[in-house]
Amino acid sequence: MEVQKANRFHQWKYPVVIGLMLTGLVFSKWLLSVSQFFLLFAVLSDKTSRKKLTEAFQSPLVLSLISIYVMHLAGMLWTSDMKYGFKDLQNKLPMLALPVLFYAAGPLKKNTSIHLLLFFTFNVFLLSAVSLMNYYLSPETTKHIVIGQSHIRFSLLICLSIIILIHFSDLKYKWYIYTIIPVIAFLLFFLFILESFTGYVVLVFLLFALPLIYYDFIRKRKWRFILPLIMLAVFTLALTGFLNVKNSCFPKPKESNFSTLPKQTINGNYYIHDTISLLSENGYYMYINLSVPEMIPAWNNRSKLKIDESDSTSAERINILTRYLTSKGLSKDSAGVMQLSKKDIKNIEQGYSNYLLPDFDPYRKRIYRFLWELHYYNMTGDPSGHSLTQRFEYWITAASIIQQHPAFGCGTGDINNAFKQQYQKNNSKLKKEYRLRSHNQFLSITVALGFAGLLVFVFSLAAPFLFRKIPDYKLYLGFIFIFLLSLLNEDTLETQVGVTFYALFNSFLLFILPNKNKSENEKARAEN
Repeated sequence: MEVQKANRFHQWKYPVVIGLMLTGLVFSKWLLSVSQFFLLFAVLSDKTSRKKLTEAFQSPLVLSLISIYVMHLAGMLWTSDMKYGFKDLQNKLPMLALPVLFYAAGPLKKNTSIHLLLFFTFNVFLLSAVSLMNYYLSPETTKHIVIGQSHIRFSLLICLSIIILIHFSDLKYKWYIYTIIPVIAFLLFFLFILESFTGYVVLVFLLFALPLIYYDFIRKRKWRFILPLIMLAVFTLALTGFLNVKNSCFPKPKESNFSTLPKQTINGNYYIHDTISLLSENGYYMYINLSVPEMIPAWNNRSKLKIDESDSTSAERINILTRYLTSKGLSKDSAGVMQLSKKDIKNIEQGYSNYLLPDFDPYRKRIYRFLWELHYYNMTGDPSGHSLTQRFEYWITAASIIQQHPAFGCGTGDINNAFKQQYQKNNSKLKKEYRLRSHNQFLSITVALGFAGLLVFVFSLAAPFLFRKIPDYKLYLGFIFIFLLSLLNEDTLETQVGVTFYALFNSFLLFILPNKNKSENEKARAEN
């Protein structure tokens, strides 16, 4: 009896622990951390895994994967801020631990591995469904729609889930056959309303990459006719939505003879006409026919959401009101406010800065913000508060730091201080609260570790292909494609969820997912 219990424990310990990690990745950072300790205990609990644990450090692939962590460890030698350096090493610890532990755990049975991946997609589906219900029952800003998760990180989990579901579309389970299309459709819908630009970009690129990855599968089936039509439809809809927003909200401003502008409002108050700032909404200039002292009292008489100029939020509310009135071609005074409908008042109270926005779908809303940020940056040169154009400033600043420390960077722990100092040297227009790191993982690594570190990082990414140690080539390509795209506009490896997303799935797809032939590890366990 005791032997049976022990065998059952060893049979289920890895699926259970890895399942906890996958659940933690979606729902709980605490569970994500604790489950990694459980994995260590599981590896140490049997002879075969302990033996493979020592063998891991002799595996060229494992050593290649952990080389970037070792490089960060070496970067402490030329770091002055040791406290931040050790914090960064702690954050990136999964990049060292998980390849080693997953190698020691060895391949699981094929069905068990597939079920774990499907279990992950179920978790992503569940959080999406719960978040969507919460969103409609108590609407919040779109950025916070996912409960307990960054919308950018979660968009990557959604894209990976879709890849997994498509990859295993030939499973014979009846429940899977009937649910796969509705689940994929729901995840696509949720990604759509999430308004994650990163998610949109990854999805579009996947749409064009999948036919290449699964060419052999597609060319033998009716999908070879359907998929090109889907790609054409998506491209057409995306382009149509973009052009709709561009032509409606950002047309060439209507010609205006500034010399003939009225000097006073109908109440005798003087207008401000800023003819230097050419910011516009829907083709109307924002800062002409502007009388803020007259506009605010008129607004307070019509809205329950008062504007108090002594309040720190008043500037933002005044800006929204000004832009909304501009979008309708109204003067920014009491007369303009009085011409607003009750629906307009409600829209402004909800934070809409353009009267067209409430009728836009999530994709066009995101395109509007994208184009507004570019328009504002082009007109003012100030990227503050705008996620897209702030990245331009981050990248420029990162490039300046790299020029000063090209070979080995500024050190693992000094990257934050280096950015702070460089922003000041560059006289950056970015406000202090927006002065962040590069938001590009390749640049972040080069800033910290120089081109030497970048070469090590690229080598660690290429190692599975160089050593030809990928059990399921197509599924791995889908995962690494998503991960690489995320590196271009995010510091993916600087957050717990981001670094664990990479380390967990990279290690799982290389060491847990089995080859077609029975693994040596399974044979060894059978003998024990």
